Amino acid sequence: MHEKLIDVIDKPAKDFPDENDDDATKIYQKYLEECLTTKCIILASMSSELQRKHQDMDPTATIEHLKKMFGIQSRTARYQLSKVLFGSKLIGNFPVEPYVNHMIDLIEELEKLGCNLGKELSQDLILQSLSESFSQFVINFNMHKMDCDLHEILNMLIDYENQLASEKKKGTIMLVGNSSKKKGKGKNKPKNKPTAPKGGVTKPKGKTGKTDQSDVECFHCKKIGHWKRNCLEYLATLNDKKQGVRNK
Repeated sequence: MHEKLIDVIDKPAKDFPDENDDDATKIYQKYLEECLTTKCIILASMSSELQRKHQDMDPTATIEHLKKMFGIQSRTARYQLSKVLFGSKLIGNFPVEPYVNHMIDLIEELEKLGCNLGKELSQDLILQSLSESFSQFVINFNMHKMDCDLHEILNMLIDYENQLASEKKKGTIMLVGNSSKKKGKGKNKPKNKPTAPKGGVTKPKGKTGKTDQSDVECFHCKKIGHWKRNCLEYLATLNDKKQGVRNK
């Protein structure tokens, strides 16, 4: 039934036959019945406003008029959809699932409008629009020439995204663990004690001169004004002792 209706629309209209040709008249009559059935089906699918515009047209003229009316709108719709699709880019940490689902919807809408991108081009559009974090996935996909549809690619991308999140989480834990160990070592490390310089105590450098002995008491003669080592009486006793040792 539908094939007959399509033939009525696609094939040019038949001319009125000779009245004396009964066979041609019967064929033409059958053609008119098919045209009427096709016209009723077309008008039934229209809004009331479109029905009024096309009620006096035959099916072929109706289809041509509809193409003129909505052809421009379809072209504009294709342009807008393709503009969004080709300009799409996954940015930052935005989840891959809703993003790729949106791209698949755009591709399917273009197919409905007669713009079939094909399997490989659709895959390339999705893979090229992914962020840098999926670069390794794209390399592996192209290297192994995976044969899958767009929804299967989406599932693989979701698994890869979960894997990246898991590895990132482990890496963060390791970094925190390492930093805490370093802090512990710093706390337990003993402080360096100040050590005396090698070679004994060094006297501060300065100008050399005589020391004030005015208040010093001598341990030998008990007089004020000099030390024992400078005491004349003490030095004299030392001299006498040396001479006595020599006389012996």
